[in-house]
Amino acid sequence: MHPPSEQGTFSGATLLITGSCIGAGMIGLPVVSAPAGLIPSTLAMILCYLFAVGSSLLLLEATLWFDRRVNLISLASFALGKGGMAITWGFFSFLFYCLFVAYIDGSSQLLSEAIFYLFGFALPRAAAIFISTSAIGIIVYAGTKCVHWIAKIFLFGLAFSYCALISLGLPNIKGEFLSHTNWPATLAAIPILLICFGSQNLIPTLIYYVKKNIRSMRRAIFLGNLIPFLVYFLWNFVILGMVSDTNIQGDNMVTDLLRNATQSDSVLFFAATFSFFAILTPFMTNTLAFVDFLKDGFKISSETKYDPLIYGLVLIPPAIFTLSYPNLFLKALGFAGGFADVILFGCLPSLIVWIGRTRKKAKGAYRAPGGKALPIAILLFSIGVLVLRH
Repeated sequence: MHPPSEQGTFSGATLLITGSCIGAGMIGLPVVSAPAGLIPSTLAMILCYLFAVGSSLLLLEATLWFDRRVNLISLASFALGKGGMAITWGFFSFLFYCLFVAYIDGSSQLLSEAIFYLFGFALPRAAAIFISTSAIGIIVYAGTKCVHWIAKIFLFGLAFSYCALISLGLPNIKGEFLSHTNWPATLAAIPILLICFGSQNLIPTLIYYVKKNIRSMRRAIFLGNLIPFLVYFLWNFVILGMVSDTNIQGDNMVTDLLRNATQSDSVLFFAATFSFFAILTPFMTNTLAFVDFLKDGFKISSETKYDPLIYGLVLIPPAIFTLSYPNLFLKALGFAGGFADVILFGCLPSLIVWIGRTRKKAKGAYRAPGGKALPIAILLFSIGVLVLRH
């Protein structure tokens, strides 16, 4: 009687992990992968996949120490005290704001390009930022049902435009473009790849979604990250196969990269369409998540007179920052991945598990594989990214 229920929760958890990975990071991935080449960037992709799986397994172990529902902030409080909780809270906020700067910058660029293409009118940058930010704010303020309904439409558009772009791009691949290698340039791709595999925050929630079925959770972690890996590899393979290293001119998004490499209107259209959906879908869902995060942190009930203030706190600061500093899409994603992500989902899980095992003598139903080697490896990788990237 149990297998159907187990299968349902496993497949649902897998899709939730996959869905949280695929998003805006894909728009910047080919731009940072192109200078390195297909082979170096693929090896970096494998490394980041292993990092995501390893850190998720550490969080799985730590979450199962408790009989109650917990999150990364409460886990940090358990292992590192109030100071650890405050640091985690601050870095979560910082990560969200970095992502929102990228979303606002990217969506405003795409909106300006679309208006110019359709009407021949150059929309002022400030107006594009205001329109894109306000539209997301209105959608999210309308409630979870509205976000869920629109997200379904966007996800369909995302899948359709991805398949169309891949289909159009495959016949135009040139082998000599794929043979390009520049190993030192690989380092720039790692922060974006870390954002591309950024699903670790879901782990404590998904454990209860699968009713603490450890086997389902482990399989969901491996497969839920493997599906995005395959999507990213094919995406990288097609785009890099169309782009010569002479076409790389400090671009900010994949649409800029392809504009310099191809004259195909169809390729450019579907690249822009895919970028639109890939940015706005996580923009909506993360806005909703950040609003709930702040309400929880400030101990505010779900529906209060302070709602407009919370929404303003979520969207206005990154909008002002984006307005002041143009072309931040790639930089904001890189800073989010190379700084906030490795601290939150690399350093913290490693320290939590290490201290929990050794000092707190915490025990649960699951222990991550590799013994001491896994938290040490995740921690060293995180420190390496922090030191080498900055």
